[in-house]
Amino acid sequence: MAYLAIAAAGFGAMWWRGRSRPDRMRAALQSAFDGDAEVALHLANHEARQLGHGVTSLHILYGLVQDDTIASAIREAGHDVGALEDRVLEAISNLLDSPELWDEGQQVLHYAAIASSHAGRRGGCVDLWAYLAHTQAATLLQANGVERASVLFRLVHKTSDPSLVVDNERADVHVVLRNDDFTTVEFVCEILRDVFGMPEGEAETAMSKTHHEGRAVVGRFAIAEARSRVLAVRDRAREAGYPLWIGIEPT
Repeated sequence: MAYLAIAAAGFGAMWWRGRSRPDRMRAALQSAFDGDAEVALHLANHEARQLGHGVTSLHILYGLVQDDTIASAIREAGHDVGALEDRVLEAISNLLDSPELWDEGQQVLHYAAIASSHAGRRGGCVDLWAYLAHTQAATLLQANGVERASVLFRLVHKTSDPSLVVDNERADVHVVLRNDDFTTVEFVCEILRDVFGMPEGEAETAMSKTHHEGRAVVGRFAIAEARSRVLAVRDRAREAGYPLWIGIEPT
């Protein structure tokens, strides 16, 4: 699970250094991302410079849709990558460059770099896609019917939501959570309390087990009740923009 409070603190410090020492900031960002992300960011920067713009979230989105992994996930989610790219380029061509939009683009880079660093790895295209949340790019995706969180789920878990179909409708099942680097610990504790009725301490224990061991069983239920709770959590996770994996397993 993601520790965004830590990330936000790191972001603040990095952002201040970036404003006072741009060359050092540029070098720090280059070392923070893997090769595929660097290619996407190079394309974003090139597109921005063509029009004399600073890099915004829209430019980052343009770079990301050129990446094979991101493009494949968008297609698997049922969307036309070529049409989306056209919409992004149209939005960029109509963009009025401003410090506020440039700041938004920088925030995507900073959050992606800091969060991936706390996960013990370099940032990738998936991190950049995840931190497009609450930006102009996210607004454009939503306007064109692309669910950013659903694509993120495919990128993180390499599949769509697991099936809730079982062979024996009379048997109980376990409801299971799996870890990821983007869903916050606060959100996981919240759904464990609200949807599964866990006391605070029990919710924190289940969240911690998921984070440290990769998965945790959060309850045993009749299949109809399990489905209802799983679907409720999935709806809340997608609405919040998280790629939370929750499913059922035989007992």
